[in-house]
Amino acid sequence: MKKPVLVAAVAGFTAVLASSPALADPPKFNATCGAGMTVTSNGSGKVKVNGVRVKVKTLTSTSWRAQVNGVTLDIGRDGAQVFVSTTPGDVCQINSSSAAPNADGSIGGVPSTDQEVCLAAVSNTTNNGDVTVLSASSSEANNEVIIGVGPNKARWQCLVKKGKVANVMSLTDEGAL
Repeated sequence: MKKPVLVAAVAGFTAVLASSPALADPPKFNATCGAGMTVTSNGSGKVKVNGVRVKVKTLTSTSWRAQVNGVTLDIGRDGAQVFVSTTPGDVCQINSSSAAPNADGSIGGVPSTDQEVCLAAVSNTTNNGDVTVLSASSSEANNEVIIGVGPNKARWQCLVKKGKVANVMSLTDEGAL
């Protein structure tokens, strides 16, 4: 008699788990923080600081926290925009990431239409159809969209607002080429 009750309880618990939103791993990224600290994530839950794996605590489906040598790292994402900061208030520079955009296509508050016109503008300027959005951030004046061009994802900046491109500029250090 007790066996059917146990089976029903397990089935009910399984249904609750299946309906709960899944907590994702941090997206794949590479960042540089102050004092020469590098932070990398493989997108499958493994985060390393200066090459040493650290334990990551999932806070929400879009935010995580890690601690290493008394420093707290906060990791977050808004679509394809990845953010990393440390406890003293150091905002880290994201060198690369492969996070996906939000469900509405926006990245960092920049609508997908602005991203699309930037992709076209950079493609036309560089005469290269191999373009991808690397990051985007919203601003009152102009939204900034960083575009990767070619197989090496050479960085280009596009300033855009409401579908009108204000400026396209290479961010590649051509003196180092």
